Amino acid sequence: MGDLHILRIDDAKAVVRVGVPEPERAAPQEVRICVAMALDDVPNYVAHDRIGATVDYDRIIHFIRDDLGEPAHLIETLADRVAGHCLSLSQRARWVEVTVKKPSVLSGDGLVAVTIRRERP
Repeated sequence: MGDLHILRIDDAKAVVRVGVPEPERAAPQEVRICVAMALDDVPNYVAHDRIGATVDYDRIIHFIRDDLGEPAHLIETLADRVAGHCLSLSQRARWVEVTVKKPSVLSGDGLVAVTIRRERP
């Protein structure tokens, strides 16, 4: 198996149009997105202290904030879009796990969330 480098992003905010009923999709709403991404072939980071030794997390955050695409019915769709983007960033990516949290669904405390895990074939 070998060593893994796990890159994490927790609760990045995105404002999107998402929801099954059209009136729910009509207004943008906030979701929070978490990413855990495993990279193979972990270098010695002391000797390779450069962004090329890892994945630039700004490319993930930018995608979450600005490039999630067209409105979606399901938060699962948003999670799948983020997972696909993350796997495309590096051939070293072994797997990615994306959680999308949608606080606006429940009144009061709590939120709805979904997690999708994709692995490189």
